[in-house]
Amino acid sequence: MEYQFAVNNDTTELHIKELLPHTAYTFYVVAYSLMGASRPSLPVTVEMLEDVPSASPQLSLLSTSPTDIRVMWLPLSSQLSRGAITRYRIDYRALEQVDHIYSVEVGGNETQVTLRDLKPNQTYQLQIAAGTRAGFSQSSEWASHHTPNLTQVLFAPTELKVRAKMHSLHVTWQPPPNHTQITGFKLSWRELDGEELANEEKPMVNERIQQIKLRKRVKHHEVTGLAPDRLYELKVWAFNKQTEGYPAVWKGRTEKLTRVRTTDSLPPLPPISVRARANSSTSIWLRWEKPHFSNVRIVNYTIRCSPAGIRNASLVSYYSSSSQEILLESLKPFTSYGIAVQSNGADMRGPFSSTVEESTLPDRPSSPPLDMQLSALDSYSVLVSWRPPMEPNGVILTYWILYTGNISHPDHLWINLTHDSSITSAEVQGLMSGMRYYFKMGACTEVGVGPYSPVKDVFTPPKKYELDIHAVTGIIVGVCVGLLCILLCMCVSFRNGKTRLSHWTSPS
Repeated sequence: MEYQFAVNNDTTELHIKELLPHTAYTFYVVAYSLMGASRPSLPVTVEMLEDVPSASPQLSLLSTSPTDIRVMWLPLSSQLSRGAITRYRIDYRALEQVDHIYSVEVGGNETQVTLRDLKPNQTYQLQIAAGTRAGFSQSSEWASHHTPNLTQVLFAPTELKVRAKMHSLHVTWQPPPNHTQITGFKLSWRELDGEELANEEKPMVNERIQQIKLRKRVKHHEVTGLAPDRLYELKVWAFNKQTEGYPAVWKGRTEKLTRVRTTDSLPPLPPISVRARANSSTSIWLRWEKPHFSNVRIVNYTIRCSPAGIRNASLVSYYSSSSQEILLESLKPFTSYGIAVQSNGADMRGPFSSTVEESTLPDRPSSPPLDMQLSALDSYSVLVSWRPPMEPNGVILTYWILYTGNISHPDHLWINLTHDSSITSAEVQGLMSGMRYYFKMGACTEVGVGPYSPVKDVFTPPKKYELDIHAVTGIIVGVCVGLLCILLCMCVSFRNGKTRLSHWTSPS
């Protein structure tokens, strides 16, 4: 069972009271804003400290000799023990000396103890308290027991155990050690009131006492017709033709009355044939039928809806409908929901039906691709990288990369590149050098493309001219050859000039 508490945002603590002792509780915190609920914090488990038991065991008493009393009890339930029982304390006193109280403690795993060295033919009063590490419970009411005298030969039955129910007592016992001398058993019971509890010396002569005889082989009996939550005293003893033995005594209460629901007070049955069908990306139609056998008039229905497989209570939504259908709206696209329906009577609610699951239809992504990064590879290409969108609202089929050199252009004038959804990076080629390009991205499902990412820009570096080694070498060789040719021509011209001059200066 889960409980929720709303706390104002001006505090960071909450004091939770009225928790059960020796019980483990798990806590978590969810923050709320106008946009909705956050994820729950990590759970913290706290185990409550132990407390003293809220009740004490009920005693059964018997004597197997004139000088002892065997004290027996049943362990407390976990609801009553409120911790691990570590010990029991038995207090006893002689009725003639009520101011002298003796105590015996035994371990928490014990269910009986024998008090020895007592006086024969003496009335003793006994009480018991159960203890945890936190302390002892309140002691039980004093129970009286009379030890046998030395002349009695029939001892009390052993191992007397009584299981108290609301209107009955289931009694079991074992025969006394000298069971061969007995003829049968007698069992008596009576209801105790306040006056009888205050005066334990009062003999068991009461008009309300009921007594029966049982055969020798009988070792159990069911006492019926009792009132709930009443204190009773029950005795079992053996007898023969000559005498009656000493009784084994039990004193305790019947169970408290618990209301048994009549057919008219039973909660209504859950609806049947619950069917869910996706209506859109944010809505689901839910239809159901009334239960075939309705013991109460159903006035309306409660619908529980939450994302499938999620146990966070803050994500559970409840709807109400007076008809047998409802359109669940404001859901998330492409999300599987678990839905159950509950029948409500005029003043009671029934259990929820079995959970059915249905997914809303896909839609366009409601968020763009994340972390788009741009890096220029050279003067003509750019590398674009990204991550899938946070809210795809369906299966991503393609990614759109839009780019332009003029940011003022409308979307239809941007260059659009489409890439498969299996990649998260792409190289854009064929760009111009020395230009600034603007990029944005969108993701596309079967319904359409979602919003584009914020625009980012990248600058392609200008073109760099590099020398052609072969061309330069050819030019140098050509220039050198040309210079050599010029020099040769000059040498030839100079030689021819000297020849002509020598001819001119010779005598005729």
